[in-house]
Amino acid sequence: MDAGTPVPAAPGGRAHRAAPASRAWRLWAWCAAALREVGYLVMPSECALCGAEDQGLCLPCAAQLRRAVAAPFRAEGAADALMGVAGEVQLPVMAAGSYRDALAAAILAFKNHGRTDLGAPLARCLARGLQQMLVDLPPAPAGARNGGSKAVVLIPIPSSGAGWRRRGFDPVATLLGIMVREGRLPPGVVIVPLLGSRATLPWQRRRQKALGRSARRSNVQGSLKFRPRTARKFLLTAKPSGYCAVLIDDVLTTGSTLREAGKTLGNRGFAPMGAVVLAATQAPQPGGTGGKTHRTRQNQYGVKDE
Repeated sequence: MDAGTPVPAAPGGRAHRAAPASRAWRLWAWCAAALREVGYLVMPSECALCGAEDQGLCLPCAAQLRRAVAAPFRAEGAADALMGVAGEVQLPVMAAGSYRDALAAAILAFKNHGRTDLGAPLARCLARGLQQMLVDLPPAPAGARNGGSKAVVLIPIPSSGAGWRRRGFDPVATLLGIMVREGRLPPGVVIVPLLGSRATLPWQRRRQKALGRSARRSNVQGSLKFRPRTARKFLLTAKPSGYCAVLIDDVLTTGSTLREAGKTLGNRGFAPMGAVVLAATQAPQPGGTGGKTHRTRQNQYGVKDE
């Protein structure tokens, strides 16, 4: 069998991915696997999802993570802050997957438990959502400054100062950086950090996760700021034909943060055409609007569905 030819599927199974086409790539893959094994001897590790020993993410859990993002979906219908009073969509959002099971466990381990080794598989999940958003991006009105088939500008939602100090990194910026290093950004797509987080007094800080829907919306008001210096540098190099701004975030709940980001950018003439998130806490229900909330329940990974 020639190199690069997919291995035939076993009866009742699926075909494996193609093997590396050259000997150099096969040698590189073998050396990388050997180095990982040596690393596990020096610093033991376990699968972030199921706890299997000597594996950052075991093969069965990696397969479940891929299945969780196999079908990206539009998620703004379940986010109250992104829908108008008459049911009109104020900002279309594409979610790579639903915030539950393997995807939720991986995000929590990556953000809150120091498992930065999950950055690469989560960045690939985010790339799937971005690809689908570029396909489904709504057409812009005639004469719009940043509409049509223009260059796409990704604007990440920044982490709060407290979140950055707690984790030591910005989750969204880290995922986008991995996408750049792995060459997963489609042609014509650039990352421009036009938003920054405003500093707040210690006694005024409240974590979004502990708040209700209305409290979340009021909590994020004025929490983001526009970065004019970054905007000037971008406009000097922007294509004359224009651009299309897309927001990037990790988890969509009520949509309050995306709404505030869109408002902050819109006041400076950078109105976003859509957003991409890694996961949405509420997937739209078949035949419905997706606006009903799910009861909190425990899934197989011990992660509570919000």
